[in-house]
Amino acid sequence: MTTDLSSTIPGIDTARRVLRLLRDRAAPEEYRALLEGCPAADVAQVHALVEDALHVRDQLEERRRREDELAALYETAGDLSSLRDLEAVLQAIVRRGRVLLAADAAYLMLHDAQRNDNHVRVTDGIRTDAFKRARLAMGAGLGGLVAKTAVPYNTPDYLRDARFEHTVDDVVGDEGLIAIQGVPLKLGEKVIGVLFAANRSSRPFTDHEVALLVSLANHAAIAIENATLFEEVRRAVDDLTEANAVIQAHSASVEQAAALHERLTNIVLHGGGMADIAQNLADVLGGSILVLDADGRVMAAIGDDPVVERARADGTLPEASQAARAVREACVLSIESRRTRRIPGSEPGTAACATPIMAGAEVLGCVALVGDRLDAGDIRSLERAALVTALVLLSERSVAEAEHRLRGEILEELLGTPHRDPEGLRRRAALMGLDLIRPHTVLAARCRGDGHRRTVADAATAFATREHGLAGEYRGDVIVLLPGDHEPGPTARTLANYLTQAVGDPVTAGATSVGPGLDALTEGHRDAAQCLCVLLALDRDGDGATSDELGIYGLLFSQTGGDELHRFMQRTIGPVLEYDDRRGGELVRTLLAYFACDSSLTRTAAHLYVHVNTLYQRIDRITTLLGDQWRHGDHALQVHLALKIHSVLSAP
Repeated sequence: MTTDLSSTIPGIDTARRVLRLLRDRAAPEEYRALLEGCPAADVAQVHALVEDALHVRDQLEERRRREDELAALYETAGDLSSLRDLEAVLQAIVRRGRVLLAADAAYLMLHDAQRNDNHVRVTDGIRTDAFKRARLAMGAGLGGLVAKTAVPYNTPDYLRDARFEHTVDDVVGDEGLIAIQGVPLKLGEKVIGVLFAANRSSRPFTDHEVALLVSLANHAAIAIENATLFEEVRRAVDDLTEANAVIQAHSASVEQAAALHERLTNIVLHGGGMADIAQNLADVLGGSILVLDADGRVMAAIGDDPVVERARADGTLPEASQAARAVREACVLSIESRRTRRIPGSEPGTAACATPIMAGAEVLGCVALVGDRLDAGDIRSLERAALVTALVLLSERSVAEAEHRLRGEILEELLGTPHRDPEGLRRRAALMGLDLIRPHTVLAARCRGDGHRRTVADAATAFATREHGLAGEYRGDVIVLLPGDHEPGPTARTLANYLTQAVGDPVTAGATSVGPGLDALTEGHRDAAQCLCVLLALDRDGDGATSDELGIYGLLFSQTGGDELHRFMQRTIGPVLEYDDRRGGELVRTLLAYFACDSSLTRTAAHLYVHVNTLYQRIDRITTLLGDQWRHGDHALQVHLALKIHSVLSAP
C-alpha cells in the first residue's frame, strides 16, 4: 500500500526549500517568503511547516551560539592559563569580556585590603582618565554593592536606578556609560574584585549574558590567583637569586680578605716593609697602591697608573692631571677627617679611595687605592691593610727609637771621659760595627733650632750606615763616626748637603780626622764640635769644613785657650757687652751688621731695618764706649775679631 505524500504535506519541493534554508542559516524573512504565492488550500500547512522550521532554526542558532561561547570561554581559559604576567592577565580578561558580550566597554576593579575599597585596575574601551583612576567604597555604586554582597548586579540605566548608592555619577556620566553589569571575582568565598561590561546605550542584559560574564569571571579569578602566585614565586626566586649573589659576593670578599690577611700577617712576621704591603695589596685588589706619610711623602708606590708612576719618581703626589687631583683630594681628606674617603674619577680608572693609617689618635699617613673597581670589599681590605701598615710603622718606629737610644748611649761612652772600661767599650762598639783600632773621621752636624734634631739624626744614620759608620745625638749635636781614611773637608760638605736636602733647612757640619783609640775619638769630637760652632758663628749655615779650612778663626780656637780668648774679648769689646747686658741693647748686633756690610752705614741701616738716624745714635754710643779709633786700621780688625770670638763662645 502506498501513501500519497502530496495529500499529507504541501509538496516535496516546499520541504526541500525549507531544508535548504536551514542548511544555509537563512534569515527568518526568507522562511516567511514561502507563504507568498502558496495556494490558499496549502497556506495553513505551509505556515505550520515554516513555524516548525523557524523553531528548529532558533534551537540550532542557540546551540551554535552556546558552542561559540563555550569555545570562546575555552580559548579564554587557555589564554589566561598561559599568561604569567599579572598585568597581561588583567588586560586579557577585560578584553575578552568586552568581546564576548559585544559591549562598548569593559573594566575590572580590584579590592584594596589596606583602604577597604575597590579601585579601577584595568580598562578596555574607557576614554576618560578620571574613570581609570576611580575608587568605590564597599557597598557604594553597582561595583561596591557587588563587591560587598558577592552577587552579580546589572542595570539597563545606571544613573536612574534607585537600587544603588550613587557616589561616582559624575565619573560615569562623563564616560557616557548607561547600561552596566558587574559580577564578582571570587576565590572561594573571598571577593577579590569585580568584572564589568558596559554600554553607552540603554540595553538590558539577559540572564545568558550574565551567566557568560560570571563564567569568564570564574576563569579570570583563577588566572589572577595563578598569575599572583607566579609573580610571588618569581619575586621569591629573584630575591633568592639576589641573596645568592650577595652571599657569593660576600663569600668572595671574605676569601679575598682572608687571603689578604694571610699575606699581611706573613709580611709582619717576616719583617716586611711598606713596599711589601703595597705590592700584596695591589696583587689582591688589582689596582695601583700608594702609601703616604702624614706629610704627603711617598713611602711606597705600586702599579702602572700614571699618577702612581709619577709619585714613585717624584716622591710626592703630582698635581697636574684630574686623576692626580682626585687621588690627592682623597688622601688629604682621609688624613684630615681620619676617615676613609672615596673620590669618583671623571675619567675611567681615575677613581680613588684613601684610608688613614692610625695609631691611636695619631695619624701616621694614608693608604690609597687607584682604579676602576672600588667596591665595599675593596674598601674593607684597604682599611685592614691600613691597620697592618700602622703596626709595621709602629714597629719600625720602636726599632728606630731603640737603635737611636743605643747609638746615643754608645756615643756617650765613646766620647765622654773618663773611660772606665775601655775593653768592654771596644766590644760594645764592635757590636755596632765600629773598629776602634782603625782611624776615623769625626763629624758634628747641627741645624739651627731644635725642631729638626731627630730628623737630622735619622738622616745622618742613613748616611753613616751607607759608609759602615755610626751616627747619633750627643750633647745637642748629631755626631757621625766614619771608619777609614776620608778627606774630612769634602766629607763634611757632602754630609752637610745630604742632611740639608733631607731636612729642607740648612744643616752645618764640622769635621776632623783622628787616629785609632778612644782618646783620639774624644779629642776629634771636641775639634769637630768647635769647628761647627765657628761655622755657625760665621753665618756659614749649610756649609761643611775642618778647622784648617777656617783660616785665622780655626787657628785661634785651636791654639789659644778659652781663658785667653775671653780676656781678649773683654779688653776689646767688654764695655759694649756690658752695655747690652745692662740695658738690653743692640750694640753687638749693630757692630756685626756694620762689619758684614763693609762699614756702609746706609746698607747697615737697611740690614737692621732701622732709620739711619737710629744707626748714627748707636754708632755714637759705641764710639763713646770704645773710643774714636775702633773704626780704623788694626783697631777695627781687633773689634771684628772679638765680635766673632764672642759669637763662637756664646753659641749653644
